[in-house]
Amino acid sequence: MTTFALNNLWGYLQGLALTAHDREWLVGKLQEPNYRVDPYEISPSGDMFFADSRNVKAVEDDIAAAHQPDAKVTRLETKEDVMQMINAL
Repeated sequence: MTTFALNNLWGYLQGLALTAHDREWLVGKLQEPNYRVDPYEISPSGDMFFADSRNVKAVEDDIAAAHQPDAKVTRLETKEDVMQMINAL
């Protein structure tokens, strides 16, 4: 994005009635690096969830945590297992 375009965007944003929280979120969004990746490199279906490398990292972290010796894991193998877990929430 060019400096001119950024200045126009900034001028527009200043005219909006945003809360402090909204402004903080927007600044964070504008400053965050690009996390887009090719989802087909990870998922044969090309699911857009996998187009964000942060999602991929979170899944990898969860898998690694589940493989730790002290991990607490609930296996869901049947419909009854799933229903029991849902009813326990």
